[in-house]
Order: sequence, then C-alpha cells, then structure tokens
Amino acid sequence: MGSLQQLSSKTAKLVYLYLTERGAATADELAAALDEQLLTLLPVLATLEERGLVTTTDGAYVPA
Repeated sequence: MGSLQQLSSKTAKLVYLYLTERGAATADELAAALDEQLLTLLPVLATLEERGLVTTTDGAYVPA
C-alpha cells in the first residue's frame, strides 16, 4: 500500500486501485468503469506511468 500513499489525487488512487484489482484496462475501459472523462484520466495515467506505478502493454494499462 506504500505506492497508494504517495498519490495525492483521489482519481489517481482510484485508478491505481482499480488496476491492481483488475490487472489491466485500457483508458476507455477505465473511463467507463470509473465514470470519469477520458481527458481527466489521461494526465493521471501519464503521472502514474512516470512514477513507475503502471505500464502499458498492448494498449492497456497494468500495475508495474
């Protein structure tokens, strides 16, 4: 859970938790499942990727 504590954004925490539970999801799947706009999620996903918390594989985001 240490990774989760370093996230200040509620949306980032939600995305990270969703991916750790599900394993993988595309940005579109995340937007639909979390009822968030894609334009809101893309910067969040970029930040999670920069911090090494998620990676992309075949167009889907997965926990690192």
